[in-house]
Amino acid sequence: MDKSKTFTAYFFLILATALWGGNVIAAKIASNISLEPIKLSFFRNLVVIIILFPFVINKINIIYEIFIKNWKIIIILSIFSVSIFNTSMNIALTTSSVISASLMPSFAPSLIIILSLIIFNSKISNLQIIGVVISFIGFINIIIRGDLLNLSSLNFVTGDIWMLGCVSCWAFYSAMIRKIPKEIDNISFLFLIFFIGNFFVLPFYIFESNYHQSFSINEQNGLLVVLYAAIGPALISYLLWIKAIKIIGANNSGLFLNLIPIFSSLISIIFLKEKLESFHIVGGLLIFIGIYLVIRKSANGQN
Repeated sequence: MDKSKTFTAYFFLILATALWGGNVIAAKIASNISLEPIKLSFFRNLVVIIILFPFVINKINIIYEIFIKNWKIIIILSIFSVSIFNTSMNIALTTSSVISASLMPSFAPSLIIILSLIIFNSKISNLQIIGVVISFIGFINIIIRGDLLNLSSLNFVTGDIWMLGCVSCWAFYSAMIRKIPKEIDNISFLFLIFFIGNFFVLPFYIFESNYHQSFSINEQNGLLVVLYAAIGPALISYLLWIKAIKIIGANNSGLFLNLIPIFSSLISIIFLKEKLESFHIVGGLLIFIGIYLVIRKSANGQN
């Protein structure tokens, strides 16, 4: 593989995860200013669609033809990435801490490998299996907040369970991204999945807004949060993520998700005054040890 392309992919992934780290903060700020999670997701997606529309307006017929030919996989990718992934994270941050929510995506690389094994029959070594198990233990440690009594009594923070679903959806999306139709460019694909994904978010947005009697963004600084979430984590990060996966693959790209907790935890500790708990440290260490075992084979050039 061309080293310059590899380093470019690494740069894309570092920038994407930095923006996603900020996205966790944005979702928490939205919760703090009472900006409803599904409303945030809907308007974020809408802003992305509006920004991308001028770039694809001359390709609408081509995009439509590609969608008709590949509608099943495109709808699946749209639902798991745009509809469920981001909305679940927004809901999670209403009760979960930024540090817990940002540590959990670190388990995604292990999930991506498991899903690649199940769906595409990818090879996995015994060492990688051990790494996946250790990562999973670290992941569960964060969910139960370091106390087995919480597991026996099913006493969990609701947001942590939402993050479990969020991470699972992103892992599935990353494993399936190789199924993107070859004839569609990245901008057109991004427009398509945000358009379709937001179509599935729409009924939940209407229900939530009707319940709270608020359909517009009236919250203080709410518009700024929406614009950041749309332009940075949604638009730029998705494009960088897709480009990187096409260069170095889903498994290797997934490893960079481990940078998200570093970026978001530092910001949350400094600016949101969150506290780093012992179960965060133990769970994070177990996840990173597991990830090391998972990638050790590829680091030796044998994967």
